[in-house]
Amino acid sequence: MDTSLQTLRKQLMELKLKHLAEHLGNFMLEASCSDKPYAQFMQEFLSLEIRHRRTMSMDKRLRYANFPSFDKPLDLNSYDFAKRPGVTKRQIIELTSNFLWIDKAYNVLFLGGSGLGKSFLSCYIGYKAIEVGYNVIFVSMNTLAHLLKTESVLSRSKTKMKRIRNCDLLILDEVANTVLDRQEGNLLFQLVSDFYQQASLIVTSNKGFEDWAKVLGDNVVTAAIMDRLLHKCEIFNLGGDSWRMEDQQSILRNLLKGGAHHG
Repeated sequence: MDTSLQTLRKQLMELKLKHLAEHLGNFMLEASCSDKPYAQFMQEFLSLEIRHRRTMSMDKRLRYANFPSFDKPLDLNSYDFAKRPGVTKRQIIELTSNFLWIDKAYNVLFLGGSGLGKSFLSCYIGYKAIEVGYNVIFVSMNTLAHLLKTESVLSRSKTKMKRIRNCDLLILDEVANTVLDRQEGNLLFQLVSDFYQQASLIVTSNKGFEDWAKVLGDNVVTAAIMDRLLHKCEIFNLGGDSWRMEDQQSILRNLLKGGAHHG
């Protein structure tokens, strides 16, 4: 290998440009066979590193987000808005085309029965936020209650809670599905207070507000949580039939058709 090329590769490694160092040979070969201006080559060379770093950063944020897996692609075309009154495709597109609402610490609330795709829409918004550089965390209320209660005694919980407290957008799934004791309710209130005016929350719940007090500790704590959550909040009340039931019914229809065919 050419000595100057070796030196350049070492310099790239010292500057922590490992990806560029790995592609240096191919890039220099291409440069020697082309008459592109030097400035253009430099731009293309540095673009390699920028694209690599963006990909690595995206992958890392996605790992930390810990989104659940869905049986449909995380794409708006997978969601049947026509059968889900209470939210429109345009509204979700608007939420994901400009994230000024995250910068201003606004919240989003999805209410509605089970299987209406509340978590799906939340994760879609979260994914699009990650794409443009925000740190997003998805956690169920049940898991969060455990993390809050064990934060002071388990290093694992402390690490996860540190990420949650530092994220730009927290997706809190299935609020009011888990009964909290007084301590857990107070810890949840403290977390919501910390987020208030500082970071955004997307909250999903299949319970109405009147039922929250029965599971979030007591009336005073619930009122305080809701006061902070709803101050700057976009609320979507979803209706329609569960898409899980639709899938189940289509399976049954196919089985019946199959039975009729074989009969």
